[in-house]
Amino acid sequence: MDWNIGNSAILILSSLLVICAVWRLIRGHEIVATGKYLNWLLIASGMTIIQVILVDAKVVSVFPVVYIFFIPWQFIAPVFFSLFICSYLDRMWEFKKYKKFLLAPFILFFILYTILKINAFTGYAFFSKTISLTIGAEWDENLAVLFAFINGIWNYRMIKSYERNLLGASYKTVIEKTNWLRIMYTLLVVLCSVWILVILYLKVTKFERGMMAYYPLWFLFLGFYFVFLYIGDRHLKGKKEEEEKRQVAFETIVTDFQIEGLNKIFETKELQNIIDGDTYDITRVLSYFATSLFDKRTTDDVLWDIVRNAIGKLDLEDCVIYMLDTQRNVLVQKAAYGNKDKGTRKVVSPIEVPFGEGIVGAVAKSCKWECISDVSQDVRYVLDDMKRQSELAVPIHDEGTILGVLDSEHSEKDFFKKQHIFIFQLIAKLTATKLKQLVKKEATTITNDNGYYKKLCFLLENEKIYKNPEVSLGSIATRLDISLTYLSQLVNKISGVNFSDFINEYRVKEAKRLLTHPNYTSYAILSIGLESGFNSKSTFYAAFKKHTGVTPSVYRAKAPFES
Repeated sequence: MDWNIGNSAILILSSLLVICAVWRLIRGHEIVATGKYLNWLLIASGMTIIQVILVDAKVVSVFPVVYIFFIPWQFIAPVFFSLFICSYLDRMWEFKKYKKFLLAPFILFFILYTILKINAFTGYAFFSKTISLTIGAEWDENLAVLFAFINGIWNYRMIKSYERNLLGASYKTVIEKTNWLRIMYTLLVVLCSVWILVILYLKVTKFERGMMAYYPLWFLFLGFYFVFLYIGDRHLKGKKEEEEKRQVAFETIVTDFQIEGLNKIFETKELQNIIDGDTYDITRVLSYFATSLFDKRTTDDVLWDIVRNAIGKLDLEDCVIYMLDTQRNVLVQKAAYGNKDKGTRKVVSPIEVPFGEGIVGAVAKSCKWECISDVSQDVRYVLDDMKRQSELAVPIHDEGTILGVLDSEHSEKDFFKKQHIFIFQLIAKLTATKLKQLVKKEATTITNDNGYYKKLCFLLENEKIYKNPEVSLGSIATRLDISLTYLSQLVNKISGVNFSDFINEYRVKEAKRLLTHPNYTSYAILSIGLESGFNSKSTFYAAFKKHTGVTPSVYRAKAPFES
């Protein structure tokens, strides 16, 4: 082996970088994905240098078995760089869009490495040692540096694009978040450029002193990674603290809006129980149930909607609603989701339970919920479609008059917890209230003070979700935890326009602001339209003229600039 002070120091520093990153991952130093990408970036970068040093010190020549563990880290490190930047700037959609191109070099060279290993251990049976060295050294090194260079430019472009997308935010806030990234990526591009120049110099001068010419570059790269670790860690902690504060504030607003909507269904005491419990999660679930029932006009629609949402929102295996047949004094399965339903809104092999018998019948008679942690120990258990281990049954009643029972079984013993019981009670109350409205033929109305509409406006005005060209009725309904149909009716009723026009009003307002802002006089009109959330020139021009009566170019020419 051929060790010297240069490659020994580089190996020690690279190993420390890898060990530090691995330790941070094991400790869970950064739980969020952004921090994990940073650590994996450091591991990949450190391993790249370690592998080169093992070749330079002739460790691979003495111990050929080490070569088996070599992989093209140099092609995966830039990918982690991109993952980090996309995650940090909340632009993971952009990484997903280009991930095939980003991963292609790593996959290609991983295959080449495998072929080279097989070729080496079979005595170069496929092609000569010279060709292997050319592929494993020259091709590998030159293309890796070029890939890192191009990747650095791409990431820098993405940072600039992110800054343009935050035109409505504080300039200071944007710069504090991105300035350090632009500096780091500029340094990376500079280092890659120097590396390329060194390669060209060595080719021209035919330098023959091994890899010593690269030692200063490796020290520079290692210094870059340690600095990136320190600065990146500091900014990640700051970003995490900001997001936690923002999330707390946002959830408080959301809860206020949802409580406001639910107080028309539940009594003050019941809402107080919600507030004392896991407020955000419970109100989120109940709000979806309530809004999903908004447009239901028949008993069957209500019952099937309840069991479908119970499965989807509460992660249950089975949910059945029994309704009381007062003439025969039996409980009949009217709606079910799970094995009892095959997607046709028809209960498969429905059973009837006599009033007062079985767990369901006993709950209907007592008008009190029961949670059985192990049904094998309860002689009242009635086998339905399959044997399960635990059961939760909650009465559906209107001021003491029993209407039916909301029932769920699970394959795990002691599955149902306090939260399940409480939510089931509220869902049962919600079901009874809706059924009562149907009997009385009462219509549920949407008023201008609707809490969900306030929340929608909050998202548009504060988070500027309209800037995302992919935003849709469905995505916003999911974000608000309400049904798509309810959201559509909500927008139509209060705003007086359809959803598309409603969103475009915000986009046009943003475009008008940018068209008259002195900082954006150099921006092309189409660029401003795209930055405002429109996905094409035609939709931008059509919407702008519809809302303003003139084209964007005419508006920019005639409107005075803001100060």
